[in-house]
Amino acid sequence: MPDIRELWWAAGRLAYDVSSTDGMNARWHASLRRSASLLEPGWPTEYSGGPFTYALPTVALLLYTRSTDDEPRDFPVERIVEALTTRELALEDVIRHGLTDRRHDLDDDSQLSTLVRWLTEYREPLAYSAGGLELPSMESWPGGTLMGASARWAAHSLTHHHLGAASAGG
Repeated sequence: MPDIRELWWAAGRLAYDVSSTDGMNARWHASLRRSASLLEPGWPTEYSGGPFTYALPTVALLLYTRSTDDEPRDFPVERIVEALTTRELALEDVIRHGLTDRRHDLDDDSQLSTLVRWLTEYREPLAYSAGGLELPSMESWPGGTLMGASARWAAHSLTHHHLGAASAGG
C-alpha cells in the first residue's frame, strides 16, 4: 500500500491555493480529493512512473474547470470519461478555456499556470536513448502531451474500475 499513500501525498502536495478567493480554492481542493479517490483503485503498485503519474492533476483540472453547477464530488464518472475521451476539442484546450473562464492568467508564474504549461507542452516522440539504443516500449514516448497520455490512462482506469463494475452488476 505505499503506492496508495504516495497517491494521497501527491494529492496533498497539489492542494495549494489557486486563487485569492476561498470558493475557488475549496473547489480546487475538492477536485483533487475527487480525482484521488476515483483513481486510487486503478493506481499501479508495480510501477513508479508512466502516464498514470499525471492522471491526478489532469482529472482534478477537468473537475475544477467544469460548470460551477457541477460539484466535483457529484460529477458522474461517465461524464468524466466522456470528457477525457471526446475529440471534438482537445482536452488541453478545454482545460485552458475553463481556467481562463475562471479568470486564471495562464501566462503568469503561478503554480497552477506552471502545472498547466507542464502538462500541455508538446513533447517529441522518443524511441532511442542518447547513445542510439532503442528504448524498451515502456520507456519510449509516442509524442504528445503529458495531459493527453494521462487522460487516456485515466479514462481506461475509470472505465475498468468504476463503469465496468457498475455494468457487470447491472
